[in-house]
Amino acid sequence: MPQPVIAILIISFLPLSKTVTGKVYPLAQILTHRTVVRDGWHNMCTDICFWRDTFWLVYDRTSAHSAPDGVVVVLRSADLRRWDEVAVLATPNDARDVKLAATEDELLVFCTDSWYEPVAGRKRQVAQPYLFSSPDGRRWSDPTRIHERNYWLWRVRRHEGVFYCAEKGGDLLSSEDGRHWTFVSRIPDDEGQDPNELKEIRKIDHRTTPRFNEADVIFRPDGQLWCVSRTKREPGQHSLLYISDPPYERWSCVDLEALIHCPALCDSGGNVYVAGRRDPTVPWVPQHSPVGNTGIFRLDPDGVTPVFALPSDGDAAYPGLVSVEPDQLIVSYYSQHAYLSGVLRADRTPTTHIERWGVLRREEAGQITPRKELSHYKSGPVDIYVAEIDLAAEGKSLAF
Repeated sequence: MPQPVIAILIISFLPLSKTVTGKVYPLAQILTHRTVVRDGWHNMCTDICFWRDTFWLVYDRTSAHSAPDGVVVVLRSADLRRWDEVAVLATPNDARDVKLAATEDELLVFCTDSWYEPVAGRKRQVAQPYLFSSPDGRRWSDPTRIHERNYWLWRVRRHEGVFYCAEKGGDLLSSEDGRHWTFVSRIPDDEGQDPNELKEIRKIDHRTTPRFNEADVIFRPDGQLWCVSRTKREPGQHSLLYISDPPYERWSCVDLEALIHCPALCDSGGNVYVAGRRDPTVPWVPQHSPVGNTGIFRLDPDGVTPVFALPSDGDAAYPGLVSVEPDQLIVSYYSQHAYLSGVLRADRTPTTHIERWGVLRREEAGQITPRKELSHYKSGPVDIYVAEIDLAAEGKSLAF
């Protein structure tokens, strides 16, 4: 059986600068970029963390983007070069959007179980968050159902012994143990909408507002909490930065004037960076390698600055982001660029058996999905990559 391959990328921000439209930008440079998983599956939605002197990587493995057969794969590595598959975790239906968190005693995997059922007169997607826990990364618990239906928990962060999550519907939640969650505050401005109306919307759909969607949070040294969220606002679907001071009950908002889907936040060397899928039609800063649709920005309270765009195209991004040394970023993400560019042939020879499998699984579940959801962009093979980025790389050798 062929072994899965996942890719890893290391990027360095050179202490050089270049003027673009009157602004000065640092030039970033990839130190290492490796394919970690290349196995023909539609692999997506990654996260990465460093726990007990080991890198841990998770991703969703499925037959197509909307196929109801997703499972969670857990990998580990000591050096970002050699990876072991340590677990494949399944929820009752379709595991999606896996994320990592850790305490001193446990490694935690959060994901959402998704299925379709008749709601308010038509079939709708239903979401239920789940948790897997492990004392060592090898032995994993059974899936534990957490919180409430149609709360799509996204990235979970831990601060001063407490877990926090900005879930996709716009609520900030907190938990002492990752299993029992309580409401802290409403993040987006609901423009006068009554909380009871939101509860009624939640019964039908986990998406409660166009001003909030996939999100991540980061705590600053003074205790201030920053939250970056994808939006459905038109035009441009620009992301928003929400800022709150303890006890995190009142929020201010800044329009980042940039599309950033699936944001992942990380502090490195005192600066905050956000990685996510960018709009490839928007001009980008000069860089040595081709500009892809997965971007890294520096985040400040008044906006974002483009830093580097990773090699990526098609169905791509949903990165994990971690920094284990000052001025160094490690990014996990997924992409179809190897196929869409013609380097690999799957783009010209679609894997019809995998596409058909996805169709059959939908039919069994009584799910009807528009044909466009089964296009090659959504059903073809997708690879997982990891990249290292050094923010002060002058004079360092590069490895590929």
